[in-house]
Formats: sequence, C-alpha cells, structure tokens
Amino acid sequence: MGKITLEQLQTELDNGLTNKKIAEKYSMNIRSVERRRAQIGALSGRSTLVRHKHKDDSSTGKILEWIKTRVDIKQQINAADAIIQDLVSNVKPLPLIKYENKKPNKDLVTCIPLGDPHIGLMTWAKEVGIDWDLKIADRVYRKVFTRLLSNLPDTEECILVNTGDFFHADNISGTTSRSGHSLDLDGRHGKWLDCGFEIMRMFIDACLKKYKKVEVVNVPGNHDDILGRALGSYTWQLYRDNPRCNVQKGDNPFQYVKRGNVLLGFAHGHTCKLSSLPGKMADDQYKLWGLTTYRHWITGHVHHNQWQQFKEHPGATVESVGIIPPKDAYAHGGGYGAGRGVQGLIFNKVNGYLSQRVCEIVRPTD
Repeated sequence: MGKITLEQLQTELDNGLTNKKIAEKYSMNIRSVERRRAQIGALSGRSTLVRHKHKDDSSTGKILEWIKTRVDIKQQINAADAIIQDLVSNVKPLPLIKYENKKPNKDLVTCIPLGDPHIGLMTWAKEVGIDWDLKIADRVYRKVFTRLLSNLPDTEECILVNTGDFFHADNISGTTSRSGHSLDLDGRHGKWLDCGFEIMRMFIDACLKKYKKVEVVNVPGNHDDILGRALGSYTWQLYRDNPRCNVQKGDNPFQYVKRGNVLLGFAHGHTCKLSSLPGKMADDQYKLWGLTTYRHWITGHVHHNQWQQFKEHPGATVESVGIIPPKDAYAHGGGYGAGRGVQGLIFNKVNGYLSQRVCEIVRPTD
C-alpha cells in the first residue's frame, strides 16, 4: 500500500483532487487518505505575529503580539485517533491459536468482563497501602486470569469484554482529557502501551485455547478515549485472520451481543445513568429485545460490584463489575474501596438466564 506525506496531501488538496483521486494516485485505501486529512486538520492551529498600528487596535494594548488559533478539542481527539489508526493499520496478523478443548458445552456461553484495567497506574504502599506498577500489573493479571479460566466451565464460546479505561491515561501530560485531573503513572506512555497490548494478547490467546469461539468487545472509557479505541484496532488487526475470533473495536459507547434467548449490553457507564440503560437497550435493539427473554447490562467505571433491578424496566438488569488494580491516591483519599478480582458469568442460551458465576480474587501471593 502506498504512502503520502502531509505536505504532499495538502498540495494535492490545494490542486483540487478528491480523496478518491488521491487514493488512486498513491495506491492507497481511501480510508487512509481520510485519516491523513484529519491529521492536517489537527495540525492547522497556527501562531501569527500581528502588528497593530495603534495600541487601541489590540485588546492587550500591545503593538506586536502572537495570536494563536485554537483547534477544537474534538478535532484534536479525532485527528490523534486517526494518526493511531494509521499506525496500527500495518500490524501483521498473528498465526492461528490451537484450540485445545474437544467437548464444549453448546448450551452455555461464558462472559468475562475485565473491569477497568487502568494499565499504567502507579501506587505507593506507604500512601495507599499497596504497591502497583506495570510489572506488578502484568504479573497479577496473568496469575488471576489463569486461575479464573481453569475454574470456568468448558463452554463453546467466550465473550471477553474490556469494560473501558483499559489504559489509565490517554496523553503524555498524564491528565484526564475532560477534567484535567493529574494521574499517577508508571513512566512514559510508550511503556503503558507495550504492557497493555501484551496483557490484551495474553487474555485473548488464553481464551482462544479454551474456547472454540471468542467474541472480543472493546468498550470506550473516559480515561482512554483515543488509546482505548486504538486498542480495538490493534486487536482486530492481530486476529483478523483468525476465524474463531471476532472483535468489536469500540466505535459505539453501547455495544450488544445476542446469544440464543440472552441479550447482553455493554457500556463503560460514564455517558448515561445506569437507570437509563434498560430503556436504552429497548430503544437501540427493539427487534432483539422482542426475540429474547433474558436481558442484562454489564458496565465498569464505578470500580466495584453492584447489581440493580429497576422497577421501571423489569425486562433488563444492570450489573457493574469490580476491578483488579488497587485504589489510586485520589480514591484512597476519598475513602473509596472494594474487593479486587475478576469474574466469569455463565449464561444459559436456551433457558435465557444467568446460570452461575465464577469469581477469582487477587491474593496476597500474587
């Protein structure tokens, strides 16, 4: 596939070429051209030196001043996302993973929600009671996840869900994009990316060995708008040649999976109230709502387990799942707290109900 620099692209656009014509000229996919155009939009904020004839011509009273044109934050996010999508588009797919289970239960389906992994988080035991960094996270996730899989039944399919906030931060400054809160991070952003991608591969590879089919659901979070979506693209690229693995990249904050008489909804939980989710499912998926008898939402965001049944919407339940990482300094100072662990939910596709759940906690020896 061809390549084009931003300077070349700008020249072609100035010459009146369309995206389609540019794609044909440089042997590119039209989507790649669109992503490159988005990058130009993000980089178009300029500083201009303006000379005022009189002091009254300037609100600052200066004869010379730099005027900075501000690019809208949404444009910056979209452009940064486009850059990352372009980078992961050339990831080489992995070889097929061997399926090891020969007698799966076809009536059941397993759902494993990964509650807010927050890869990149760093904590200090003297401050919050527990040490946590990238090395510890990698070790603990591998141990806990291995134990969980060994205790789960051999169903034919697994739905592996990133409930959002897979990465603790989304930028080099180490702040949240919306509120600007400073985050406690382990090193540079490249370190969290490498560690996060390796952990995600570990999750999926382990599931592909145990389950005949693996549905990966990547839900957008509020800590990683850009990197969380990039994780979806990266994962899709790695497993796109594996027919046993399907990846929902994370384009929509509300995602759904129907299996038999069960309809599952997935959301991070930061864009709307939990009490609104049953109605949202009925509105978004009215056809699937009518075809199912058991409907259940799974969310993250709140960092603890809770189950809610709403009287206004008796047709669906809502569950928030716990997490493995410890409390950061902010949560510790605010008095928040909950158990740490991960769980697998087993649904009966025929009868349409949650038949059992298997929980695995973080142990002191992990």
